[in-house]
Amino acid sequence: MSEYITTDLQLSSYLKTLGHEPVRVEGPPDRRRFVFANVPATDIADYHEGTRPVAPQSLFAAYRALKRRVFEFV
Repeated sequence: MSEYITTDLQLSSYLKTLGHEPVRVEGPPDRRRFVFANVPATDIADYHEGTRPVAPQSLFAAYRALKRRVFEFV
């Protein structure tokens, strides 16, 4: 299992919208890391290039859900 780790909440929300659930959230409260399993490099590239649109409602829901996870350990 390969892992992809990021501190970027927006990228994490995008990945969650694509169906990639973080396997864990780790790190200190001011620098949470989202750990994903088996994320294709093309999904990361699509985010940075803006070539794969997602539904805004789904993206915002994912953002809110992950933001809650950031603060649940504080």
